[in-house]
Amino acid sequence: MTTYVLHGGKSSIDTEKNRLFFQQFTSLVPKNSVHILLCYWPREKGEWQKKFKYDTAQIMKQTTKETQIDMVSSPEDLFQKIASADVLYFSGGEEENLRPYMSKLTGLKELLEGKVYIGSSMGAFFPSKHYVLSLTRQNTDVVYDGLGYIPCNVLCHWNIEKEKERKMHLLKNRDSQSKILCLDEEEFKIIKI
Repeated sequence: MTTYVLHGGKSSIDTEKNRLFFQQFTSLVPKNSVHILLCYWPREKGEWQKKFKYDTAQIMKQTTKETQIDMVSSPEDLFQKIASADVLYFSGGEEENLRPYMSKLTGLKELLEGKVYIGSSMGAFFPSKHYVLSLTRQNTDVVYDGLGYIPCNVLCHWNIEKEKERKMHLLKNRDSQSKILCLDEEEFKIIKI
């Protein structure tokens, strides 16, 4: 079984909900020593180090466990490190930045067995069946295919979404059988599969 923690976005603001979110990075692992991989592929490479420092600090503030945190630089790097990791995190960012990596991740689902996958915004879209992008600067008229690791279609930033009916309609037209998971900013859902 894999535990998926899907966050609706805006994890980079300091709120009680986000502090609870960062607790999940270690609290869901039933060990006193936790190895976490952080992946920033949905972001521009120039942002990776800054986000890594911020997220590492937030995780460390919310745990008393011995914690090792590494950044993942490429699919090859991910596949080398995943065996020893307990948690894999994908940050939010832009669809066009993440899309080129998706075809290189064949077999990742099996490697996540027994681990925790955490994703915020784009990172929450990534393991879903389908999704429609949230923010107006993105192409919000397309239903994108996720990797299908979870049996849900996902919509993030739901509390600030201005076109809720249209986006629900797009997803239902594409896949009327799957549940649609709507995630507000700063909120998360845990799914075990």
